[in-house]
This record gives sequence, C-alpha cells and structure tokens, in this order.
Amino acid sequence: MILKLPVSDQLSQTSQGKSIFKTVKRMTFFKKFLQKIGDDDSSKGFKSGADETAYFGTVKADTNFNAQNDAAKLKKAIETKGVDEATIVDVLAKRNNAQRQQIKEAYQQSTGKPLADALKKALKSDFEEVVLALLMTPPEYDAFEMKKAMKGLGTKESVLSEILGTRSNKEITAMKTAFKEAYGELLEEKIKGEVSGDIETTLLALCKATRSEDYKIDDGLAKSDAKVLFEAGENRVGTVCSVLIDVLTSRSEAQLGKIFQYYGKYSKQGLAKALESELHGDLEDCLMTLVKSAWNKPAYFAEKLNLAMKGLGTNTDTLTRIIVSRSEIDLLKIIQEYKRMYGKTLQEAILKETSGDYEKILLALCQPLQTSQRNSIFKALKMSFLKNLFQSSNDEQGFKPAPAFESGFFGTVKAYPNFDAKNDAAKLKKAIETRGVDEATIVEVLAKRSNAQRQQIREAYKQSTGKPLADDLKRVLRSDFEEVVLALLMTPSEYDAFEMKRAIKGVGTNEAVLNEILGTRSNKEIAALKTIYTEVYGELLEENIKSDVKGHLETTLVALCKATRSEERNIDDGKAMSDAKALFNAAENRLGTVCSVLIEILTNRSEAQLCKILQHYSTLSKDGLAKDLEGELHGSFEDCLTTLVKSAWNKPAYFAERLHLAMKGLGTNTDTLTRIIVSRSEIDLLKIMQEYKRMYGKTLQEDILKETGGDYEKIMLAICGAP
Repeated sequence: MILKLPVSDQLSQTSQGKSIFKTVKRMTFFKKFLQKIGDDDSSKGFKSGADETAYFGTVKADTNFNAQNDAAKLKKAIETKGVDEATIVDVLAKRNNAQRQQIKEAYQQSTGKPLADALKKALKSDFEEVVLALLMTPPEYDAFEMKKAMKGLGTKESVLSEILGTRSNKEITAMKTAFKEAYGELLEEKIKGEVSGDIETTLLALCKATRSEDYKIDDGLAKSDAKVLFEAGENRVGTVCSVLIDVLTSRSEAQLGKIFQYYGKYSKQGLAKALESELHGDLEDCLMTLVKSAWNKPAYFAEKLNLAMKGLGTNTDTLTRIIVSRSEIDLLKIIQEYKRMYGKTLQEAILKETSGDYEKILLALCQPLQTSQRNSIFKALKMSFLKNLFQSSNDEQGFKPAPAFESGFFGTVKAYPNFDAKNDAAKLKKAIETRGVDEATIVEVLAKRSNAQRQQIREAYKQSTGKPLADDLKRVLRSDFEEVVLALLMTPSEYDAFEMKRAIKGVGTNEAVLNEILGTRSNKEIAALKTIYTEVYGELLEENIKSDVKGHLETTLVALCKATRSEERNIDDGKAMSDAKALFNAAENRLGTVCSVLIEILTNRSEAQLCKILQHYSTLSKDGLAKDLEGELHGSFEDCLTTLVKSAWNKPAYFAERLHLAMKGLGTNTDTLTRIIVSRSEIDLLKIMQEYKRMYGKTLQEDILKETGGDYEKIMLAICGAP
C-alpha cells in the first residue's frame, strides 16, 4: 500500500511553494471560437447534436455475453490468491453498463453476496474506485459523485458544476431519484445546505431539469439574448448575475451556440473574456462550464482530463469520473478533441501519469489501442524526457527557459528561525550518548537546519567536547543513515569533492557520478569543489580524472572541470542556429560523428543558449537531438553529453529522472538518492519533487516510503519537507 503524505500540500502553503505549485490557469479553449464570430461562422466549432446519430462511446455491448459465465469468472478472480485483476479488467471494462447490471444480479444469485462488496473487500486504491464505478448505473454513479462532493468539510463545487452543467434533463431527473433512494434526502435540499449565493441559484436552476432541449434555433431570440448578456455584464459597472444565470441555465445548448456568435457583434473581447473579467470563483467556473459544454462538450471534458493530469499530482477522481461516465456516450469524441487540443493522445497521458491496474483499466475503457500503437507509445515514453522536448519543429509550446532566469528560493531546507548552535550541539551530544542512540533527535536537529547552521553546530560541538562531531556520529551510527548524516555535516563543496573522490577511488570509476556533478554545477561551484578536493585529498581533480577515464569522456570532463563555461543569460539567436547546424552536420548528417564538435558546443555554451540551440536543432532533424545522440553515441560518453542536454533544458526534471532510476527495479541506489536529495535540498528540491510527480504520477515521498525504511527513510522524508 502506498501511503500518501500531505507534504506537498504543506509546502504549497509557503510563498515559494505557491509560486512553484501554482495551479495551471484554466485554458480558455473556446476563446478562438467566441471572439468576433459572424453570422456566416455558424458551422465553425459549434455542432448541434440534432443530426448526430452515430455511436461515439468506446464501450459497447459484448456480442457473446453470458452473465452467469462472467459472474463465475469474477468469483474465481476474487478468490484467486492475490486477486486476478486482469480478469476483472477484461470482464468489466469490455461489457456495457446494462450487461454489468446483469452480471451483478447473476453474482448475487450464485453467491448470495453483492458483487460490489466482494470486489471492495479484495481491491484497493484507485483501481477499486473505477471497478465500483463501473458496477453502478449512470444515475447511481452521478448521485454517488454528487454526494461525495458534498460530504464532510468543504464542498467540491466544481464537481457539482460539471455534472449538473453537462447532463440532459432526463439524466438529471434520474440522478435525483437515485440520490433520494440511496441517501434518503433530496438533492436540491442538500445543495441548499452546502452552497449559497449565485452559485446556489445556478445549481438549483439546473437541478430543476427544465432546461430547453430544442434543437431548433430561434435566431431573433439569440440576438436578443446576446444583447441582454452584453448589457448585463460587460457594458455596465458590475454584473447582473441573475440575467447571466437565467439565459445560461434555460436556453438549449444549440441556442446558446448561436447566442455566443451574436455576442461577438457587441463585444471586442468575447463572452469568454468578459466572464473571466466580471466573475470569480465557483460561479465563474459553473457558468464557464455551461458555456464550454454548450459550445463543444467533448472539448470541455478533454480540458478537464488534461488539467486532472497536469502539474503536481494527478486528480484520479476526475480522471475516473469522466472516463467512466462518458465511456458509452462520447468518449471517442473526447479522445479526438484531446489529441487536437494537446498534441498527444489521451492514452499517452494516461500511460505517463498513472500506473498499475488503474492504468490498465482506464486504457481498456478508452478506445482500444492496436498492438503497434501501444508499442509505439511505450517506445516514445521510454525516451519521453528528451524526445517530447526536442521533437516538435517550430512549436515552442512547453519550452522553459534555463533555471538561471528564475528567482526565489526552491529548497526544502531553510535556516531554522530559533537557532542556537550551542543548544543543538548539546542535544546531539546527549543523543549520541543515549543508550542505543537517539536517532530521532539527530534527524530533528540536522535535517531542520541549513548547511550554514550545521557548520556552526560542528564548531560548537568541537569547542564543548574537544572532538569532531562527524567522528562521534560515525562511531555510533551505521549504514545509509550514517551516510546521510555525514553528508549533511559537510559544506556543499566538501560533499561534492567527497562524492567525486569516491567515484574515482578504487577499482573502476563511477563515471555517472562524475557526469552528474560536473554537468550540473555552476563555474563557481566547480571551482570551489576543485579547491576543496586539493585541500582534502592533496591531489588535483583534473589529474585524477585523466588517470581514470580516457577518450572523448576524458576530454569532456576535463573541459567542464575548467569551470569556464559561459553563464551568460542573453541569447544569441544567430549563433544558436549556427551551432544547431554544426551539431546536425557533426551527428545525424554524416557517416560517423565528429565528437569534438559536440563536446565543444555542449561544454562551452550557457544553459540558456543551449536551450535555443536545441530548439533550432529540432527544425533540422527528423528525430531530434535526443534520438541522434542515442543512435551515434554509447556508454558513459553518451550519458555525459545527455546530462548536459537534460540539465540545460530542465535541471529539476533531470534530477527527478535520476532519483526515479535510483529506486526503480531490484534494489535501491541509496548513494544516488542521498547525494541528490542532500545536495539539492537548499537549491531546487521543491522543483525536483514537482517534476517527479509530473513525470511519474506519484510523489517522491511515496517512492521513498516504498523503497526505503527505518531511520534512513525518516531523514530522507525530513529533508524533503516532512514535519
């Protein structure tokens, strides 16, 4: 079981956290449709449902359906040791809702138990939620989601708006009946008890299920309504919400589409911008839902799905609700809109942002993938970090400037406000001398003090005891926990030097560590590292590198070791294009690769300049630089150059990838885990955690909990910001 920590929630409350974890502003996908649309544009964007007779769901009735047989399969799957989730997916995701109701009945008759209860007992987490949702009828599921949105402290108004704003009168009526039967209360009364003001008025108006569903358009009324909306909002001081609510909750979706077109005749900015300017919060979201749903319902749901998987964390509630509830209505069209709007398939996003049985059942509910398609997606995801960034030719969507342009503190460890070095030294002395050692105090002191404060603690401890703190801790601690504690006591330069020496020391060289440190540090950091290296080990770093590595890798590492790389923030576009062509000619566009050209450019240009070079390169190469490097280079040299590319493009994402690989597969590379978390804790660990969640669909803390244990786990989580 993966435990979910509220760490990121706590972090997001800080001013820095708010800057990092700020929710991505809602994309107004309909702006392009609503601004200045003329009478002759009625066919653009808006499509009336009157002429649509085809089936747009992804789930159809199974042609060889046998309820008793399916019930028996599910019984066996539930009773199998460890549970046979694959069979559960195969049965429930490949039958339509009417067939699932027959399976429920057959299971009850054969076992005397409700199928939902048996599955709930055997399953867990998000996979359980999808399975239980599939067993409900559509009205039951809508009622369940409405109840859940109003349960406990706080109300999820966005869920109420989504459901009431997108369902037909018949669907709302059926949901109200199911709500009363399941929960013994009226939906309208429950809404009144949970919300108030204009949002209450809007939701209750929708709850009446009396909205027009006439497909015929009254052109005169549309013109009149458009003018009324303009006069009530944009053309006056303040907004007459009652007018907006009346028009948007009573007119049919077809009629609203025509109203939006005429609104463009009165407004320079369009209804979308007007609503954003005049309204705020839950009412704005509710009315926007009505507008978006009327204009292009599949696109509305596509946007909701994208936002559910974007940024920090995945909103599995929204993901599950939309995919399940639309699977027999218009999920095919939603998938089509998702691809059009975001340039990738919904399935690709699901593969990237979810995992396990939850991922499998969502994919099964979506349009089935051919084997070749699925393999293609997996192949793309394998190298998605780079390929997604560099493959598009002229589109800069998703491009982020080098981190050097950003200001603010993005570390997880800050200076302790009530710091007292002598007091902390005394605490550590007592913890060390306690029988069995008081590891909790060691974690509490060292993980919650900045590096500068730890240096003062070291000095205070030495003055009071006459012994080095590191020596005493090393004597009583052991294993990975010891490694973290000793790392925290070093200055950043001392720790980098220590890691470089350890990577070179003994039989064999850990080139990946050399690549990581020299490829991600600033000139100042590398210069400090070299100085400490000589002071502590009595050797020159460059000479040790030359003795341990050879060839192109040696050339690259020694070049980085000079600490003369440009750190200029200004970008020379002409030079970037010239370098991109040089890279292309040196790599993809010739037999063999001129490595000297790659090394010269990648080790000398600033990170900001490299980003622009990479963009220009994508206009020259069919595959992009990532694929070209993969095809032409190998081993540690490839890893070194790839480190420079990734670090320049998105340094936090590079470290997130390194952390993920350290915990993936058999065993955990605690050296890498410790090095990155300790060394980045006062630099950009908050951003690394954000990227980790975006890239792998789970928090860094969740994986630490899963892959580590004991005091090592505790100090890792503490450094990541756990209280």
